[in-house]
Amino acid sequence: VASLIGAMVITFGAMAIFAPRSVAGFFDGVGSYSASVFFYEKEYKKTDDIEDLVVIIGKACANDDNKRAEKYVKELLERDDFSSYCAECDKDLEQGDMTTEEYYNVLYKVVKSKIDN
Repeated sequence: VASLIGAMVITFGAMAIFAPRSVAGFFDGVGSYSASVFFYEKEYKKTDDIEDLVVIIGKACANDDNKRAEKYVKELLERDDFSSYCAECDKDLEQGDMTTEEYYNVLYKVVKSKIDN
C-alpha cells in the first residue's frame, strides 16, 4: 500500500512539473477552481504562450476572480504579440462585430471597475 501511494505521489509530482495543463484539467473536472487555476498559471509560466494566458483569463472571469482577471488581462494587453493574436482571432470577423482587442479592453475596464467598487 505504501509503495502504491508513493508511486501515485511521484506520478502526481511529475505531472505537476511537466504537464501542469493536464493536472489543471483534472481539477477543472472535479470543480476545484483554485487548484485548476494554480496549475493553469504554472503552465503559462512554463510556456509563456498567449493561449494559456487567455485560458486563465477565461477561468478567472467565469469564477468572478476579478483581481486575477485584472492582472492577467493587463498582462495580455501589454504583450508584444497581442496585436498578432487579435489579427488571427479576427480574421473571419464580420463588419460591425466587436474585435478581440475591443473585447479585452472592455473586459479590463469592467473587472477594474468591479475591483474599485
